Amino acid sequence: MTDPADASSPPAGPAPAMRTVLSGALAALFVGSLTNTIVGIALPTIAGELGGQDQVPWVASAALLTMTVATPLWGKAADRKGPRPLLLAALGVFVAGSLVAGCAPEMSVLIAGRALQGVGAGGVLALTNALVAGLVPARRRGLYTGWFGVAFGTASVAGPLVGGLLVGLPGLGWRWCFLGVIPVALAAALLVRLAPHRVPDAPRGGVDVLGGALLAACASTLVLLLSAGGRAWPWPSWPTAALGGAVLVLAAGCVHRERRAADPILPPSLFARPGLGAACATSFLVGAVMFGGVIYLPQYLQVVRGHGATGAGLLMLPQVGTMIAASTLSGYLINRTGRWKVFPVVGCALVTAGAVLLSPLAPDTSAWWLAGAMAVLGLGTGLTQQVLVLVAQNAVGAGDVGVAGAAATFSRTLGGAVGVAAFGAMISARLRSGLPSGQDPDALLGTPERVAELPAQLADSVRTSYTAGLASVFLVAVPLAAAALAAVTLTRETPLDTRR
Repeated sequence: MTDPADASSPPAGPAPAMRTVLSGALAALFVGSLTNTIVGIALPTIAGELGGQDQVPWVASAALLTMTVATPLWGKAADRKGPRPLLLAALGVFVAGSLVAGCAPEMSVLIAGRALQGVGAGGVLALTNALVAGLVPARRRGLYTGWFGVAFGTASVAGPLVGGLLVGLPGLGWRWCFLGVIPVALAAALLVRLAPHRVPDAPRGGVDVLGGALLAACASTLVLLLSAGGRAWPWPSWPTAALGGAVLVLAAGCVHRERRAADPILPPSLFARPGLGAACATSFLVGAVMFGGVIYLPQYLQVVRGHGATGAGLLMLPQVGTMIAASTLSGYLINRTGRWKVFPVVGCALVTAGAVLLSPLAPDTSAWWLAGAMAVLGLGTGLTQQVLVLVAQNAVGAGDVGVAGAAATFSRTLGGAVGVAAFGAMISARLRSGLPSGQDPDALLGTPERVAELPAQLADSVRTSYTAGLASVFLVAVPLAAAALAAVTLTRETPLDTRR
């Protein structure tokens, strides 16, 4: 019998070894996704223990930034070396970053650990899809991507709940938001090790180091501009103009380089393929809307509605529950019918409807209205995100599956990073305009207990201003979701490949 770790061809059916590998990939995707949401609830406690309140935003954004930058690089490496060894390496980097962050004696070390954790998480998000893509044909892959949507959705929304539990439990604390994921990541690596090693064709050229550097620099500068603009300096200022110009120059240089490289990181020619360009554009737009809801709705539930971390996590269940159900159902139906277009079309329509329903948000919005709107948003994202990765992979040849899946994941993550940064700047600007002069909004936000300790008038101003800022976020999200709906509606449905 052939050792599954050494086989070079995909298995013909869902053998027990395949189910074991899938379990490992799901566990890896879960912890890789969890890293972005589990830490938010612990930030006030971290700042109280380590100090450095001015550096707290970087604890949250450092991992998202490096994850965005690293995703396409991992995907391209998988097409050159095979997804299994690269996924194992990404899990190793993730474990190392988690260990550094969990043992950090000061804020700067914690930020460095978070950045390293993001590099590993970017590889996990890109390579789990690439691993399964090398094992099963596109039509059957829909069933697996449905489960991936379950893992991603659960981690995205369960993060605040898990983080709140860890911070509040005696004997654990915020460090276990990082240390607690290490055993899961190690167990995932042991299971992924059983996957057959798919040996790619010989690379078409040398490693495109310059293209990778330009792509990383462009994405980093864009996220930095949106994160710091309106906070570290005003929007109409020379740092904003300088960073904006740098983004344009780096983007132009990246496109120029990728068109001429022998084996580019993100080959421009691939985006001319039917489905890939639209999948990436839709992923970017829906990612911005989705991450806005996932990141800022739990904070609304705590800051404005006064729920604790555990309660806020439970109140997010309408969104995560519908996301899981929609992702599972869409994967099952794609596997049965081979048709995929109806799911992202309906999903984008529901995301648009969810943003519309949340745009009139107020401090006293009915709990039933809020739960219904979150459920609609969850249904939409569940029908959309993982299906788009499948569409992107199906649009290219077998030798580019890794980079195509990474491109869709990169687009979603970049959209999320841009959305979180831009929407956060909108909320911060609304808070500054609604609070008494001289008050720092970032210092006033925190746990319900911290908000309740403020003078009554100031606490009411914080709640009202935060809600108004979040409502404006969802108002801006409506045209973004509508643009995603237009992009996917105009995309021609291509049959899912049954051979690879």
